[in-house]
Amino acid sequence: MLIFLVRHGLTDWNALRRFQGTCDIPLNADGLAQAQVVARRCAALHVERVYHSPLKRAAQTAQIIGEMAGAPCIPRDGMREGDMGAFQGLTLEQARERFPQECAAYFANQTHVAPPGGESMLELQSRAVAALDAIERDAQGCGRIAIVSHGALLKTLLCAVADMPLTCFGRIDVSNCSISVVDSTDGQRRLVTLNDLSHFGDPYGAMAATRLMI
Repeated sequence: MLIFLVRHGLTDWNALRRFQGTCDIPLNADGLAQAQVVARRCAALHVERVYHSPLKRAAQTAQIIGEMAGAPCIPRDGMREGDMGAFQGLTLEQARERFPQECAAYFANQTHVAPPGGESMLELQSRAVAALDAIERDAQGCGRIAIVSHGALLKTLLCAVADMPLTCFGRIDVSNCSISVVDSTDGQRRLVTLNDLSHFGDPYGAMAATRLMI
């Protein structure tokens, strides 16, 4: 089975560099346009089902993909974004100002330390892997599926697939409406493609603008 991991399109909070986490922020006009582009790519790749986070920004992206690919959309709560707790709605600078000790502790050890009231990266990864396991069981018989989720969740999942420590989290880019491809065969998962943006033509000049803010 080929699994196309798609990050949702752009939101206003992405553009403002605010932590979104589990806040239910919809796509903005740019994000809706991005979703149309990635949907055409997914249709050309013959995606058979679209699993997605229930948060609006992912659900909207998934719906556009599903309509264009002629594929059913199936929400999965386990694919929602990581909970950033007290940091949600804040920029990084605001979080550091309001929660200096907590912010320093979190960014010194994101693997095991959670934002106040939120999830650590290890907790997020465990949830993401369990959700992927369940999706694969549900999608038995499909050759190609898409999963529409969020930057932090997808990055922790990709670390698991590639057997990389979560300390590598910050060294991976997963841009809005990018596609990362995982091959799952005979119980083994292999990372085939990371952060593919070729459906946008030449996207590399805008990489900094699409770099992760969860």
